[in-house]
Amino acid sequence: MIYFLMKTKYGISINTLLSDSTMLDRKKPIVTSLILLLGLSVCVMFYQELGFESLADLGFEGSTLILLIYIYQTAYSVFKPHRFLLIGSWLLLFNKAYDLLTEVPQIEEYADRFEVIDTILDDGSLFIAFVFIAIGVTHMMKDLIKENTRDALTQLYNRKKLSDIPFEEFDLIYFDLNGLKLVNDLKGHPVGDLMLIRFAHALRYACHSQEMALRVGGDEFVVITNKGRSAEFVAHIHKQLENEQMSFAYGIRTSNKKNIESSLISADKAMYKMKKEQKKQKITI
Repeated sequence: MIYFLMKTKYGISINTLLSDSTMLDRKKPIVTSLILLLGLSVCVMFYQELGFESLADLGFEGSTLILLIYIYQTAYSVFKPHRFLLIGSWLLLFNKAYDLLTEVPQIEEYADRFEVIDTILDDGSLFIAFVFIAIGVTHMMKDLIKENTRDALTQLYNRKKLSDIPFEEFDLIYFDLNGLKLVNDLKGHPVGDLMLIRFAHALRYACHSQEMALRVGGDEFVVITNKGRSAEFVAHIHKQLENEQMSFAYGIRTSNKKNIESSLISADKAMYKMKKEQKKQKITI
């Protein structure tokens, strides 16, 4: 109701609001940095009156802190899912803020009275920040590598994972889902996507430990099973989908890591041969 009123009376749509919000988020680091730079400029102009001893240190420490705040705000969406990166960023910001504060003689004099605490807050926080950032970057890289080998729609592996097959010898099954184009044309791509997701779920459910299911094309899938288990796997898929309007063609080859590419081509040809036979049967019926 609120959306309807805004749309009719003010000509404002949800998409417009979202785009405006996105623009504000993008401008936020720049606006914040400009405000902080203005404040730093005032401090530099009146650094003696404010009690700072070194103009160079004030300028350097202040500029470094502003730069770190800009990086943090710009990359926050990247840092947020990674706890170690986020904590490391907070510690780094704290460290630079502390460095800037200790440029004030009164604060520096007070900090010097507690040398151990000062060292922990200064050098210690910097060291711990780097440790957390290093761990966070390592975790993030591992996550990126995992995401790079996953199909976004079905969450199965993609073709890149074929280099990590855990078996020396294995059965390779090349599947093709029948009728996807017709479903997309008649019922729309969202329905076709649900069909792909359902088939992917069936493949994943049928896999034993270390066996792999991959989506290698629009409606094409590859499964790597233990050697000799391909027939059992296909039977399991048929059983899962027996009450659903979903059919498939497949080709099977026994292979090893050295012959994976030639086996893919051969299994693909066998799958298309089955597909042609299935079409002939439909025409005959």
